[in-house]
Amino acid sequence: MRGSRPSSRHWLAAVAAAGVLVSTPAAADTVQQQPVPVDRWKFNQASGSPLSSPDEGSAHAAAVLGGGASVDPNDGLLPLPGILRLDGATGYAEAAAAPLHADRSFTLTAWANSSDPTRDMTVLSQGTGTTSSVTLRWHHLGLDAYGNVLGEWQATVADSDSPTAARTTVAHTSNISVLENWTHLALVYDADASRLTLYVDGQAENQVCEPGTGDCTAHVSSAPSVRPFDAGAGLEFGRARTDGAWGEYFAGSLDDVWVHQGVLSEARIAQLADYNVELGTPG
Repeated sequence: MRGSRPSSRHWLAAVAAAGVLVSTPAAADTVQQQPVPVDRWKFNQASGSPLSSPDEGSAHAAAVLGGGASVDPNDGLLPLPGILRLDGATGYAEAAAAPLHADRSFTLTAWANSSDPTRDMTVLSQGTGTTSSVTLRWHHLGLDAYGNVLGEWQATVADSDSPTAARTTVAHTSNISVLENWTHLALVYDADASRLTLYVDGQAENQVCEPGTGDCTAHVSSAPSVRPFDAGAGLEFGRARTDGAWGEYFAGSLDDVWVHQGVLSEARIAQLADYNVELGTPG
């Protein structure tokens, strides 16, 4: 059940007691723009029963493996090895707690390497009811005249747990990514600006076309957004919820998944997209 928000009067009183100057109740979302890292899964080990991979963030919400998913501690792109392997059929992982509030500003980042890009599949999502509140996915568009796979990365948010929910989707054209097609993805929801943005390999797209330009194709990976509902569930790795059922299982590998409550800067996203350097987890 979605938690209730404190009244504006009570929120302002709490902020004033902390010595922070605000002018309107809307400042609550503005304060949330300061990004706070709450989760980080590096997938360099797994243990226990059920098999789980630890969360280095402050939430300590271990990723519980299911459906045949596995952790390979000896493979990966980053300097410190370790990846989550998913078979595209039943494999997934699920965070054991739900520290992400999708109705506030947040940033999700992950490395993804698909072994079968010829179908739709989900990298990350949140929500266990009828539909996912947040979905980061690969969308297959077909093949070109030479048999090459066409597709795009997508980020979608929904404003309620309903088949008829209002949704916002942004897309980013596929990059020829680094070292065996690993791709860095960053989904940013800015509650203050009511905006959704998708970064691929550290870059957002902003190619617009002048009116009457016939040979121009617009590529813009940011748009005004609905406010996602707070799903109150742990993050899902490699699957999404649609019409009350799980689907879009990811085929391939995931690595170094971060959850920030707040909006990460473009500079910080670019740092996370640098596979030559593995950043430390804030203590």
